[in-house]
Amino acid sequence: MNASEVEGAQSVQRNTKPKENQQDSSVVLGTMKVSSLFERNKTEAEIPRDQSTPAGKQSAEKKEDNKEWKKAISEDVEDDVSSAVSDISASTEGDVRDQGESLDERSETFQRFEKTLRAKHTKACKAMSSGAYKKALTEFESILSDLLGRYGERHERIGAALHNVAIANLRAGSLDDAMDAIEEAIKIRSRALGRSHPRVADSLVELGIILLSMDENEDALKVFERALKLRREERDESFAQEDIDESNLKIAKVLNNIGCVNFEAGSFGDARRSFDDAIELQKTVFKSWINLVCGVDGNSPGILTMASTMCNKAYVEIEQDRFTEAIALLEESLKIQRSVLGTDNKLVQSTLDNLGYAYFMLAKPVKALNAYENIWSAMRGSKDCLEEKLDIVKKMVICHISLEQWTLAFPLLETMEDMQRELDPEAVEFQRIQKLMGEVNYQIFKLPSLSSATNRALGCAVCMGPDEEDICMDHWVIEKPDNTSKMSGHRVTHA
Repeated sequence: MNASEVEGAQSVQRNTKPKENQQDSSVVLGTMKVSSLFERNKTEAEIPRDQSTPAGKQSAEKKEDNKEWKKAISEDVEDDVSSAVSDISASTEGDVRDQGESLDERSETFQRFEKTLRAKHTKACKAMSSGAYKKALTEFESILSDLLGRYGERHERIGAALHNVAIANLRAGSLDDAMDAIEEAIKIRSRALGRSHPRVADSLVELGIILLSMDENEDALKVFERALKLRREERDESFAQEDIDESNLKIAKVLNNIGCVNFEAGSFGDARRSFDDAIELQKTVFKSWINLVCGVDGNSPGILTMASTMCNKAYVEIEQDRFTEAIALLEESLKIQRSVLGTDNKLVQSTLDNLGYAYFMLAKPVKALNAYENIWSAMRGSKDCLEEKLDIVKKMVICHISLEQWTLAFPLLETMEDMQRELDPEAVEFQRIQKLMGEVNYQIFKLPSLSSATNRALGCAVCMGPDEEDICMDHWVIEKPDNTSKMSGHRVTHA
């Protein structure tokens, strides 16, 4: 992946961190809040903004007042642009363009300015790719500050910079700060570019992701539906097949996110329909996608998003005990993920975990075991937490015992014993592991039963009644994976 481009939320997990526990990012990150950046770079055309309450600790009243995005997506004010951005400035789109055109882009000063911004953007993207979101946020806020100093508060580049700040805050888990930034981005982009511009749709998609992360499902759905309308309009205005394909992939992302909203709300039928529509569009674009999974073009934009959408639909099928359908989707997704990400990636392991569960529920322990062994092979020497490793080994033990493979189950139980001893030897799980070790050990060394001897002598099966040495597996079950749907956003782009 290029350092200059990071897929904005290709597999963004919902952030379930309670809102009241989120800290003010100005304290956590040692950086300026969006409102502070505007205050510092204030010009004569000042932006009215209530700064009496810190971001991330807003009162319920202010949070309700801050939902300016509702105006931006309201069909009732479709033609009244000023009502959607009345708190930005009274300038016209022409004023914004004039301001940008007045800067001499050929000057040495401007070229140095752009070079500095590009270096900061590259550094931020590298930080995003490595998961250092706080570091990325510092760089993106620095870019925003530089742009505010040169262009003022109304230029479209400010909207792009705010969009990036919002994505970094979202990834860092600072949802209120992400909301502040994305609302400003939408307002500025709407004024500078027009309310139906594709970049406005980009920011609406991120807003929907933030709202869903805050459990604002109804509002998230409204935002995604508005973004979907803009995406379809963009496609209708396209003529080249390449542009149509790109638009279809953008539409598929929004449909995937609508499916995520319905999945989280428990509306599985609606979720399945949205995921189906998204996958249909994605496969229309990737007509030869089977070549992609063989490594011909594994880096093609959108191919991982299609894999995530397939996983999302599989989660719906698992929730409704449709395991055969889930397996078909997970196997297809797994081919893509392995081709692009390799075998050690967490997304690959998550897909394998769901695949193992689905196979086990269909009474196919051999295939389930194969999935879990693939996870263990990647996880064994990793720095993953012991709890995760213990869980996978436990699933392998259950599969071996269901197949009566006692000699294979026992050494895994010894591994579990060592890990549990390191975690907490006083826990009840430690006693259960030792008890099962004793039972499995007995199965390995017990003498052949009368039933077995008689069967061999007579060459036929003789029923001898229940086995008194049956292993009790009441506390040894494979739990359904705790799946969270994966939303799809957009890349951070150079502002």
